Amino acid sequence: MMTTEQLRKLFLDFFEGQDHLVRPSAPLVLHDDPTSFFTSAGMQPYMAAFRGEEEPPAPRVVSIQKITRTGDIELVGHQNRYHTFFEMLGNFSFGDYFKQGAIELAWEFVTEVLQLPLERLWFSVYLEDDEAEQIWHKYIGIPMSRIRRLGREDNWWPKVRWEGPCGPCSEIFVDLGEERGCPGGCEVGCDRCERYLELWNLVFQMYTEAEDGTLTPLPSLGIDTGMGLERLAMVMQNKRFTAETDELFHILSRSLEQINQFRDEPYTYGQDEATDVGLRVIADHLRATAFLMADGIVPTNEGPGYVLRRLIRRAYRFGRQAGATGPFLHEALPAVAEIMASTYLELDDGLDYQQQVVKSEEKRFASTLAEGIGLFEEIAEQTNECGGTVIPGEEAFRLHDTHGLTIDIVRDLAAEKNMTVDERGFEEAMEEQRERSRGESVGLQQVASGGPITFGGGGVTTFAGYESTKTEKCKVEALYYEERDVKSLQTDQEGIIILDETPFYAERGGQVGDTGVIQGPNGRFQVSNTVPEANSILHLGTVTEGEISQDDKVTARVDEERRNAIQRHHTATHLLQAALRRFVGDHVRQSGSLVAPDHLRFDFTHHEAVGKDVLENVEAQVNAWIMADLAVSCTDKPLKEAKAEGIIAVFGEKYGEIVRVVRIGDISAELCGGTHCDRTGQIGSLRITSESSVAAGIRRIEAVVGQAALQRAHKLEAALNEVTQQLSITPEELPARLAALQEQISELEKQLQQARQMQATTSIADILENAVSLGPVTLITAWIEGADDETLGTVADQLTAEAKNSIICLAGTQDDGATLIIKLGKDAANQGYHAGDLMQIVAPLAGGGGGGGPSFARGGGKASKIDEAFAGLRRHLEEQTGHEGLS
Repeated sequence: MMTTEQLRKLFLDFFEGQDHLVRPSAPLVLHDDPTSFFTSAGMQPYMAAFRGEEEPPAPRVVSIQKITRTGDIELVGHQNRYHTFFEMLGNFSFGDYFKQGAIELAWEFVTEVLQLPLERLWFSVYLEDDEAEQIWHKYIGIPMSRIRRLGREDNWWPKVRWEGPCGPCSEIFVDLGEERGCPGGCEVGCDRCERYLELWNLVFQMYTEAEDGTLTPLPSLGIDTGMGLERLAMVMQNKRFTAETDELFHILSRSLEQINQFRDEPYTYGQDEATDVGLRVIADHLRATAFLMADGIVPTNEGPGYVLRRLIRRAYRFGRQAGATGPFLHEALPAVAEIMASTYLELDDGLDYQQQVVKSEEKRFASTLAEGIGLFEEIAEQTNECGGTVIPGEEAFRLHDTHGLTIDIVRDLAAEKNMTVDERGFEEAMEEQRERSRGESVGLQQVASGGPITFGGGGVTTFAGYESTKTEKCKVEALYYEERDVKSLQTDQEGIIILDETPFYAERGGQVGDTGVIQGPNGRFQVSNTVPEANSILHLGTVTEGEISQDDKVTARVDEERRNAIQRHHTATHLLQAALRRFVGDHVRQSGSLVAPDHLRFDFTHHEAVGKDVLENVEAQVNAWIMADLAVSCTDKPLKEAKAEGIIAVFGEKYGEIVRVVRIGDISAELCGGTHCDRTGQIGSLRITSESSVAAGIRRIEAVVGQAALQRAHKLEAALNEVTQQLSITPEELPARLAALQEQISELEKQLQQARQMQATTSIADILENAVSLGPVTLITAWIEGADDETLGTVADQLTAEAKNSIICLAGTQDDGATLIIKLGKDAANQGYHAGDLMQIVAPLAGGGGGGGPSFARGGGKASKIDEAFAGLRRHLEEQTGHEGLS
């Protein structure tokens, strides 16, 4: 049997022998492509080369590209060929060979290297591609009976119109046997069965295509082929599913080993088809998880991190169905590296950390899964009772938002009941939540009345703020007041000014916008914020004197002291990331930031709280770099060159062809468009003020530098001095004194609690004297000043022991608030009274809320309304018993 690793080598060796340059896989996760999270096609790294926008690495190229696609996720495990992660074998030609060359090479590899017999092979060409059909028939010798012409859906790549390279394609199919086909037989291209497996797609890149279908020829003809390695392994190893091939089955087997640890009787693959489907899903999703995390992704609620979260949670649910009652995926995760790290070395890096992250995600999801599935069952039952078969989109969103059930899991649960999900409604609910989260766009709201402004354009603003904080003879291109553009702004009017050139930095990349002054020949404009809009920079503010008119020549001056403070915090942010990567791990990636004049905020990927010792090391390292007075350089270079150098980019940021690289000595290099210090010594010092969680897998550090750090130190020192003076001790003696005071307070609280309980206990007789007889039951109500839950419970226990037919309602009051409990004696409970129901009556009358079980309930309210609540409970019981209360 030919192993998957042998197939990789066969493919690369064959094409290298045909003068192809062997290229490594491009990254799986795209950090600089705003249109896509992942590499989803083998030709994606060569898009610009096909378009003629850049030189290809060679006329002929061969690669094995890592791919992630989730469009067919619901078919994974069910059908024999689908995956969320797979490897694409591909050979490419850039103006070298074309249709005949591609077909000849594919034929030679399939029949001479792989030695697949012709009787198992079928071929398809695009409906109108006479040339490809003739090459297969006349040059290769394929009988016409084994060639099929198919339409755009099958033999044009891509199926949907886009602006990228496209063209007709020809496919090679393998017949997996009549037993895999449709009853009564079927043809190549059938999507209802698994008989004909599309093995290799040969794309003839010829055009780009406009939305209206207009085809524009590419600068040169190209070849882009793709063959799924897993499909090839399935054919060569004669397996029914790709998940049963050597590498994937190793992952599946390790996953099953972990699941069997939770089962009373071990399960063996092949015993039950539904369980086997789940195991195949787990193997696929676990492999995808390993590769995504090797590329630096952690579970989050947005972007690639959300895709990873969906995969982990979906795999975990299938594991639960197979018998796992606790986390198991993290234990099986190393199986991916065991079988594939010889090819993909990155799988071995940070494996311990990845296991911790996956385990944390499993635990988090386990805590809500059962409740979420229970809610789904209720929703499904209600939908069925109404005669429906579609889970409403808003309900699917509630399952996602409240209980962590991703849309994939909701879809799976629905399919198990022969139901579907209103996915459009789900997406609409998701978008509504995103809109709520976004809030108002900073700075782009109408200045005077709060409504949005439609900008008619003010030209392109040139940013001159890297070199100077002052620019003279700037031209006023446009002015806006309220909802319209105007010719001038008058004194006290709030508005927006657009200049042709400005030193004001517009808010972006986490750095806040500049403030300052625009001085014109006839007036002065105080800038309160600066924001970007398309190619313009908007200066928001107020005319403080005179007027500013269109076409005025003005001087724009940034508040230099504030700008310098911002720069110090921004450069410190780069140092902070470098230190975090050194002490926390290379998996640290920026996921958000705020750079202001008085503080910085840095969000980064990490699965748990950063320990105090680590934070101290990070802070000490940053300050050491500050003291070293390292040079900070900013240079422009092509994006491609910067990426090749491994310079850190921020995920989600869109970069142009030319990028700005900020280097700090030899310890940091990042793509960044912000403003920075010239040397690290200008920062002064850094103090970390807090570390916290923002979301699952995302941590936040806040810090201050420079003058802000000094001010914070003075403030803390003043507070410390005030405390030590009041205690008549030195600062060094404070920890010991605090410990002693805490011990003293604890002892006093204990004594107070004992005194309250003793006081309450001694008043039992008084409380019983005020009991109200209501026929079969007795109502006992009482205030106990200063009593807490524990004291009230103790008193209630003593009262029920004395009066077994009693309904007891006690209130413990402290200041304006009140704690309520209701406890039923044994006889009262046997008569059908329910403490939780009674609390639902009492607590609202007290201006609060509460609830509980049959014999005990807890609530709260306002002290001023306790008498009213007691009276309301008495009226309710009088109505129920038909007895007027007697004391």
